[in-house]
Amino acid sequence: MTTQSAHELSGKAPQAAEIGRIVFTAYLGLAAIAWIGIAVAANTRTPGLIGFATAIFGGFFVALLIAAIGGGIALKLSEPRAPQMMAPTPSEEAGSEMRAILTDLEGYRQDVYQQVVERSAWRIPACAGVGLCVWTLLALVGAPGGALDFALVMIFGGLVGYIWSTQEQSREYSRVYRERVMPRLAASFGEITWRNAVMPDLSRLKAEHVFQSYGEVRATNELAGTYRGLPINIVELKLMSPDEKQKAPVFDGLLIDIDLRRDTGATTAALSEPAASSHKPNGKQRVEIAESSFEQAYDVYSTNPDAARALLNPELTKRLMKLGERGDFGRPTLLCSGSRLTVAAPKIEGRPLFEPPSFTKPEDNRDTLLKLRGDIEAVLRLADGLV
Repeated sequence: MTTQSAHELSGKAPQAAEIGRIVFTAYLGLAAIAWIGIAVAANTRTPGLIGFATAIFGGFFVALLIAAIGGGIALKLSEPRAPQMMAPTPSEEAGSEMRAILTDLEGYRQDVYQQVVERSAWRIPACAGVGLCVWTLLALVGAPGGALDFALVMIFGGLVGYIWSTQEQSREYSRVYRERVMPRLAASFGEITWRNAVMPDLSRLKAEHVFQSYGEVRATNELAGTYRGLPINIVELKLMSPDEKQKAPVFDGLLIDIDLRRDTGATTAALSEPAASSHKPNGKQRVEIAESSFEQAYDVYSTNPDAARALLNPELTKRLMKLGERGDFGRPTLLCSGSRLTVAAPKIEGRPLFEPPSFTKPEDNRDTLLKLRGDIEAVLRLADGLV
């Protein structure tokens, strides 16, 4: 065992013991509040001997039960954490960067899951205690203060404490996923980095009517860098409807921008429905492409037919079609103005591509990352058809 490992293990027991004490204290506080609340409600509803007996024996039993549950939870949390066991990765990924990324992601997930357990262990009784305080005050001013109300208030308060813990750690897990996992996944493709998205310039796309009329623009994640010698940016983009009552976005997917580093000498658009029906030629003419499957799927317009055919070579058209056939994306749209080529690939599902699965579902980590890697590969292969 290394010195660092020894220090880590020696530090876990005191930390676990401290958590156990905090949790037990929280449950003792809840037990005391419950006893006081029952005593107040009992004496308010049935003053006299019956109310006194209910306060003493009923309140004591409930308080003892809560304290016993808290003690059991505290003892469990006081145990030193066992070493993290990572799920085995398929042999075809052995030794790869992907395997290392998956292993680290599972480590992050286990840490977040443990923090949810530890925080909810004291937040649940704390929030339940707050609820019981409100219930007791209401009983003092004449509310029924019955056993059903007592149970519902405790359950609701505990649920608030649990949601508080899970929501907070879900945001933390998402942050760690984007800031630690995404940069490594991006770097596995070469000179590509992940960053929070820079709002793209949509003026060309708007002028060429690639998108329908839209309102609010949301750009979240971005992959940027150089691939096959071509500068490339991939932005996760959502365009909302200008009608606020319409919740469905006009576009939700990836916007891929590639600098060709050469002037094609034309403006060319390869459009599928509904972009094709709303497109205005603006001096461009309809161009026929030799690839029959592509010709059936797309309407191509260009200011220079020869330049359009040179750009939409068999390799590029094949990769553009394959991107739309992956199942994750609908049929993409292409616009090239001079040396700047832009592809808009709409997502089939509304789930953000760069968000992790739930930290409660470790079996989804591998599938989610491999699916995302496949999506990124399919996008980058567009550049293969341009060099």
